Amino acid sequence: MSAGIQHHSALVDQLKGEHRLLLQAFGALKQTSDADDALAFKRALHEFKSLLVPHLLEEAVRMYTYLRQELKARGNPADFQRVNAYKSEMRGIGDAAVRFVETCVATPDDAIDFAQVRPALHEIGLLLGDRIRREESDLYPLYQSLH
Repeated sequence: MSAGIQHHSALVDQLKGEHRLLLQAFGALKQTSDADDALAFKRALHEFKSLLVPHLLEEAVRMYTYLRQELKARGNPADFQRVNAYKSEMRGIGDAAVRFVETCVATPDDAIDFAQVRPALHEIGLLLGDRIRREESDLYPLYQSLH
């Protein structure tokens, strides 16, 4: 076991639970966007961001840092590079999602163009859904295997 970030046996279940909450919050974003309901959309944006940001931080520190330190210590360069690629990709997806939320929140209610919001929201949903599936099927089992 490394002297840095420690393995947490409940982390994967915690992160999977957070994924479910994020998907529910994203569903509320889509629903309020489809209804052209600016007030409800803004509330849903705040809820989504309040779940997303802590999740990204938790995953970055407790998952990625642990994986990188363990894989480096074990001399596993292929998986180390795979984890680095996941980390870089997640940073980009997270930044894009937070930027989208902050832009929408800063837009006056009567100026939200839901015809433009919906395609952007759809794209973010595809990225997040794909990312969650890959994390849960590839990255999380790797994390569990290192304990």
